[in-house]
Amino acid sequence: MQLRAGVADSTVPPDDSVGSGPAPVTSFAAHRDLNDRLVSELIDAVKDMLRKERSDRLRDIYLIGDIEKDPARATIERLRELANDNPKPITLYINSAGGNVTDGLAIHDSIREVVRRGIEVTIVVQGMAYSMGSVVLQAASEGRRLAQPHSWIMIHEPAKWAGWQSTSAAAQHLDRLKQMQTQIYQILAARAGKPLAKIIRDTKRTDFYLDAKMALEYGLIDGITDG
Repeated sequence: MQLRAGVADSTVPPDDSVGSGPAPVTSFAAHRDLNDRLVSELIDAVKDMLRKERSDRLRDIYLIGDIEKDPARATIERLRELANDNPKPITLYINSAGGNVTDGLAIHDSIREVVRRGIEVTIVVQGMAYSMGSVVLQAASEGRRLAQPHSWIMIHEPAKWAGWQSTSAAAQHLDRLKQMQTQIYQILAARAGKPLAKIIRDTKRTDFYLDAKMALEYGLIDGITDG
């Protein structure tokens, strides 16, 4: 069968290889990049949502071990992060034998600052709150100084808290030591509701240990958690 010039045979499939080859590849790559980006954004959004839910649910801080520069900084940073996030209550769990006076006072003052902003801060003793740990404990909101049933609290002469047990070392810092003693005695007396003279008498040259029940009676805590 002859074909007229200029008329294509409809039985011959058209050649679609000319000028259309790369297009499908480019289109596929673009779609893949878009999908990857959308999946990445979705994952980030889910992570942010879970992080916020976890933060809202677990507004807890843990002060475990000696009260020193690094634990104090971590505690204060976490406290401020939670306080700036939202005004919901914060709980600090403490299990410490004490430590540096200035680091302990820094934690105490930071907690009181948050409390003054109207944010409730609960402090729970787990195990022990000795020495500067007992001072940090006093920073909690009114009625929110708690202890677990088998925990212990210990207060003693602030000279020991400063790390100046020797007479010669204490003499070199006598003025500063007296100021720290006054500050710490006033914190304990104010929160315990005890005369300053009694706090001084009970801690003079001795370690004054109290279990949870005794600490409640003495005024160093406001309540004991359920066992």
